[in-house]
This record gives sequence, structure tokens and C-alpha cells, in this order.
Amino acid sequence: MTYFSDIDNAYRKVSAKANMLYEFVMLYHNYIYAQHTYEAENCNMMEIHTLTYIDDSPGITATQLAKIWHKSKSAISQTIKKLVESGYVEKCYMKNNEKTACLYVTEKGKLLSNVHKAYDVADIAQTTAYLVEHCSEADLDAFYRIIEQYNKLLKSEP
Repeated sequence: MTYFSDIDNAYRKVSAKANMLYEFVMLYHNYIYAQHTYEAENCNMMEIHTLTYIDDSPGITATQLAKIWHKSKSAISQTIKKLVESGYVEKCYMKNNEKTACLYVTEKGKLLSNVHKAYDVADIAQTTAYLVEHCSEADLDAFYRIIEQYNKLLKSEP
């Protein structure tokens, strides 16, 4: 019986902090996939960030985006399909390879991408200001170093 008691005590010690991380991940996931309005256009963050990534990397492919975003090609293709149908992105097929579509923003997409960039600058500044009220700059730097290492850890797992 003491083995299970020891495990339970050890679990209680580590789970409190881990639960904060789990809650953050779940809340941020919900935030990313919630609809946001940019210039009267509704997009979730995955869609708008994909659009902006295409704007910043003209000619990128769905396969490349899937690797960057750590998503399946199918999931990225659904996002791209919505962006194409909304008139923000166009596909151009290579002359020698009609299976590979290079992605480009349209004028409408460029405008929305720029609106999003302005929104992100303001939002990140506001978030940082809030965090600095409650944490030191050194705390924030440490947080981002930890996130960087956590990303490396997660990327290295099979």
C-alpha cells in the first residue's frame, strides 16, 4: 500500500504545475481556433497566420506549410481551400509539375495580411505590457527561453 501512496504523493507534487501548463495549452488552443474579426472578415488564427505566412513566403507549397505548422497536409489543404474560396490566396501550378501548387496572396489577401500584421503588433504589445505589470522582463525572457526548449523537446519526440 505504501508504493501507491508514494506514487500518489509524487503525482500531487508534479501535477499542480503540469496542470497549469495543460490549462494554458488548452486555453491557447481554443483561442487559436476561435473566430476573430479582421476588417470585417472572420478567420481563425490558423487561417490568418497561414495567409500571412503565404504573404511573407510567396510560392510556398502546402507541403512546406504542413511541415512548418506541424499539421497534416490534409489539415493545411483545408485551410488553404478556405483561403482560396474566400479570394485571399491563389494557386499557381508549376509548368513541369502540375501536382505541385505554389501559393500566392491576391490583392485582397495582401490587404487582409497587412491588417492582421498591424493587429498582431498591437496585440503583442498589449499582451507584453500586461505581462510586464505582473512579471519582470527577466521572467518574460526566461519564459520564452523555456518555450524555445520545450518546442525543441516536443519536436524531438517520435
